[in-house]
Amino acid sequence: MSRKLSFEHVDVFTDKPYTGNQLAVFHTPGKLTKPQMQMIAREMNFSETTFIFPGKASGADAKIRIFTPGEEVPFAGHPTLGTAYVLHKRSKGKKPSNFLLELNAGLIEIEVSGSQKKGYNFTMNQPLPEFGTALQNRGQAARAVGIRPFEVMGGGVISNGLEFLIVEARDSEIISSARLNMEEAYNVTARHKVIGIYLFARVESRKINVHARFFAPAVGVIEDPATGSAAGALGGYLARILKFPPELKLNIEQGKEIGRKSLLHTLVRCDRGIVQSVKVSGRVVSVGEGSVVV
Repeated sequence: MSRKLSFEHVDVFTDKPYTGNQLAVFHTPGKLTKPQMQMIAREMNFSETTFIFPGKASGADAKIRIFTPGEEVPFAGHPTLGTAYVLHKRSKGKKPSNFLLELNAGLIEIEVSGSQKKGYNFTMNQPLPEFGTALQNRGQAARAVGIRPFEVMGGGVISNGLEFLIVEARDSEIISSARLNMEEAYNVTARHKVIGIYLFARVESRKINVHARFFAPAVGVIEDPATGSAAGALGGYLARILKFPPELKLNIEQGKEIGRKSLLHTLVRCDRGIVQSVKVSGRVVSVGEGSVVV
């Protein structure tokens, strides 16, 4: 017997509807199976779709499962913040100032600041980065994103629940001109055993100091408008390059090349050559709601 499942559609890492990164949040999924959740995520065809279940871990407010169109992932940034927004919006009485969300990658703490009048800001405390191998083949990485080898300054593999290949380009214009080469991108992600390629450049600006794009065709995401998990991984990567400053703040612009401009904020704190915390924050806005039949 078929049934209707309701969802909320939100845009994450933006304060303007129809920009940022789209997310469908199924707040009462019932007893959906993993194949059913994957089928729904493929039908929604957003970068990710989330499903909220009762938390099992001690202190958890909810258990969140995250699906790309191609597979379930243990952790992701914009789905975590967007789901926290929906939980906050649907909460009765006094709005909570924090959530503890149970993901397949572990427990993630969410802080809520701001007000209903001025808007709420959502901040996630991410898993600490683990540093993998340095980028060895700049030519292959360059071909994967359609730029020239001499335009790549370096890069490496960083893990924070997901594995990313971070690739630094020489300037922002190179980021804008990048074009995904599907075959080479598959080869690069398979070789490095990562979910995708996070291409970035440092920018001389008061408001924006990083311009980034993220490509993950192996999991069904050709280009992601805003990648909160990779924003945290980048924070760890740059903290290491900059010899672990006490505090590193990044304002990351992403998504404008595909018409979904996004703004992500990363805060990294270090002590004695070790990353102590990584926080990624941003705004979330409601776009609509709907239902599917399963």
